[in-house]
Amino acid sequence: MRIEIMLDKNQKLSPSVLDAFQNEVSKRVLALFPETIVRVRQGSYTSIEMLGFKLDDDKRRLNDLLQNVWEDDSWLH
Repeated sequence: MRIEIMLDKNQKLSPSVLDAFQNEVSKRVLALFPETIVRVRQGSYTSIEMLGFKLDDDKRRLNDLLQNVWEDDSWLH
């Protein structure tokens, strides 16, 4: 299973913020789905791809998890 997160480069996020975000997302995702690979990068638009997750319930849980990480900025400190 794999999660590909692309963040809009116009958001001007520093490499340290991208690394911290990837680390926090990876930590939380791996707690639920240990075999998952998480990749965060910048691109021309924001998108999320969840590959290999067959159940809609798993995708909803991941969406909620990603939203919680993004809204909770405690991982920045």
